[in-house]
Amino acid sequence: MQNPRLISLLIWGCAAAFGLVFPASAQTYPSRPVRLVVPFAPGGTVDIIARVIGAKISSDTGQQVVVDNRGGSGGVIGTDIVAKSRGDGYTLLIHSAGIAYEPSLRKTLPYNVLKDLDPLTMVGTTPNLLVVHPTYPAKSAADLVALAKQQPGAITYGTGGTGSSSHLAVILFQEMSNTTLNHISYKGAGPALIEVISGQINFMVATMPGAITQVKGGRLRALGISSTQRSPVLPDVPTIAESGLPGYEFVAWFGMLAPVDTPETLVNQLNTLITNATRAPDTKNKLDARGITPKTGTPAAFRSYIRSETEKWAKILGKAGIQPQ
Repeated sequence: MQNPRLISLLIWGCAAAFGLVFPASAQTYPSRPVRLVVPFAPGGTVDIIARVIGAKISSDTGQQVVVDNRGGSGGVIGTDIVAKSRGDGYTLLIHSAGIAYEPSLRKTLPYNVLKDLDPLTMVGTTPNLLVVHPTYPAKSAADLVALAKQQPGAITYGTGGTGSSSHLAVILFQEMSNTTLNHISYKGAGPALIEVISGQINFMVATMPGAITQVKGGRLRALGISSTQRSPVLPDVPTIAESGLPGYEFVAWFGMLAPVDTPETLVNQLNTLITNATRAPDTKNKLDARGITPKTGTPAAFRSYIRSETEKWAKILGKAGIQPQ
């Protein structure tokens, strides 16, 4: 005669072995600290956004979000780290629009964004500021264009790396103004901005979060903003279009991604977690103060957007004669 108690214990044991009823397998995510990789040096816009949203996620979940700056190679090094990480939700990436430019700027990449990473959600957008040292002779975008035409290739500009938003913003400026400028690449937007503040390079088209404090403090002069309308945060700064380059527009965007083998249920959970943190009033206030407009959406929508941006910039860069390096 079969022993019902023995059979019950055997069923329970098998279920536990496969994680069906074992309490440890049903722990609420996250159950330990989450690593958020910023593929740029500290001080830039991606770093600022990561720390604001990361702090809110930490507060919401009770688990620390550790911001890990892995700058270098225009964001490739940090991105590759995440692309090769385990898709368990404990290593995430926050990146800029540069992730869509890279395929057109490099002959080879150690990863394919849409094959090796799972887009989670966009988190925000921001216009850029055309900034110079307060003693620099240019007082407007028109002045800068005039100086560049008088000194072809002599005027220097800094960027957060080849393919970064600060780089592409100037490529567009250069093409539209028919000028030749001297590109100085750094390991992040923060170091580049410091060089403008110190007067080592002539100008930068920096994202608002990285430059706004320096502009308000008088350490930088803003010649123009890259959006089509002035910002309520800096109402006295004209658009670059009205400051001397009609039709100019460039807006940066930022988003979070995970390794591609992240389970769909976890991707959706991460999307909800990040979206709630980004839309929270206290987070929105902190981002707004830095000129960042919070913007979120579904993983599918973000994937589609990255694909369309990659195709768009491939055409723009090809037309501009920018060859992959």
